[in-house]
Amino acid sequence: MAGARPTVLLTRPEPASRRFAEALRSRLGELRVVISPVTRTAFRAPDLPDRDFAGLVFTSENAVTGFCRLSPRRDIHAWCVGERTAGAARKEGFAVTRGPGDGAALAEAMIAAAVPGPVLWPHGADMAFDIAERLNSAGVETVSAVVYEQEGLPPTAEAQALLSGSVPVLLPLFSARSARLVVDWARGSSAPFSVAAMSEAVARASEPLAAGNLVVAERPDAEAMLDAIGALIDAADAP
Repeated sequence: MAGARPTVLLTRPEPASRRFAEALRSRLGELRVVISPVTRTAFRAPDLPDRDFAGLVFTSENAVTGFCRLSPRRDIHAWCVGERTAGAARKEGFAVTRGPGDGAALAEAMIAAAVPGPVLWPHGADMAFDIAERLNSAGVETVSAVVYEQEGLPPTAEAQALLSGSVPVLLPLFSARSARLVVDWARGSSAPFSVAAMSEAVARASEPLAAGNLVVAERPDAEAMLDAIGALIDAADAP
């Protein structure tokens, strides 16, 4: 007998979660999805260095927004972590080079391309990978600027009821920080968990959830996360 189909709990910000929920249903058919963002974006206003930067490094859409709130400059070439961030930068008027999907690989691509310094890296307070450290160590002068942070949020009433119930919960987790915050949500919960993790680091951060099934995405992108969730759904549907 097939197991109960899990409810998917999406914890990214509302717009990103709605996009992902649509992609999920397009790929896997009708699913119950609960959206409860685990963070909200708070933009900062640091004084950006008044320098003639040869490039910008964007590792998120929020970084693009955060920089554009602080500077009118759109004539600096932007190196972007992946397609969604690149798309956000193009919409703002930047010339863009798209990276392979994660910060470490973007840094290596910039080093291989002999990108001249100095470059500016506007980013969030929580970093999955310190691009500035890697680029500076390779001789590409890189200046960091924290332009936003992700403030933790409590679960919605619907999410809390889900966590306190008995229906299996499938958690797609896209960052180690969001995984740690969801672990805090889940303390004392009764729901059984399955986890689709964006990376091994995210999987490690989710360990206190004691997930019955865990799949790590083969690549750090949305398509690979859909594949991972599909594998977990197949496992739940298996006799």
